[in-house]
Amino acid sequence: METVRKFFSHLGRRCCFASDIANNDSLELEDKNKLDITSSQVPKPQLGQEKKEVLLNLVIVESKGMQPGKIYNICPIGLINSDRTKSGDGCLYAGSLYYEDGKIINDILLPQSEKGIGKRHFMIHYKDESYFLKDLGDGMGTFIRLSRPLALQNNYIISFGDSHMIIVIEHNTSPKLILKFIDGPKVDQKFKFMPNESPITIGRMSDCTIRFDDSSLSRYHCLITFNGWWYMQDGDGKKISTNGTWLFAEDFYEVYNGMLFKVGETLMRTDIKK
Repeated sequence: METVRKFFSHLGRRCCFASDIANNDSLELEDKNKLDITSSQVPKPQLGQEKKEVLLNLVIVESKGMQPGKIYNICPIGLINSDRTKSGDGCLYAGSLYYEDGKIINDILLPQSEKGIGKRHFMIHYKDESYFLKDLGDGMGTFIRLSRPLALQNNYIISFGDSHMIIVIEHNTSPKLILKFIDGPKVDQKFKFMPNESPITIGRMSDCTIRFDDSSLSRYHCLITFNGWWYMQDGDGKKISTNGTWLFAEDFYEVYNGMLFKVGETLMRTDIKK
């Protein structure tokens, strides 16, 4: 827990892309040693089956150091026309460092000038006709914006406003949900819920289950419900929040079409072409 807390202490008191306009609730839509994350860490697809070629475009939506609208074209073997590998290895790497030990280590060069960018910040791996995103632990994290209900799992880290919390689910006769805040105004506080206490609302309104006095949060910022399992979604179930609810991509997370994620001060969108 202390390691996680130190990691998130580097994020500062406000997440990237947080708006100062609190009432706009209806937005449309460490130091680790040398990183050596390779495709061998992800199970390889079985041979003998013909696979469809699925293409992925990464689009820069918003950035302080990259050109908005720039598109990176990715195919199953990696970034098209990559300088890192000509034959491809099924992986894409992105970070601020171009060379290490005489080798090119990143396919996409992220701006060193942006706050929170790591030398090798995130990777995307292709497997079984799908792409998977993972943070590489160097920098201030890779965060996926929730745009559909998320089935919660143990040790998921959720970020909104100035707050970061860890999900804990205890399996007894019925799964108890524990929210542990590791940063922000409720740091070190725990909130425990049983399924019959669903729904759980988080936001600025006085009737929220967990209330914050935080101008970067929407009135009803995010919602947790129990429907055979615990699910979390951004907004109040009808409209999304202004600044988003974000999942830290600590483990491989399957990329879907239109997914938004942020690294440092850059927001990216995924477009999948089949």
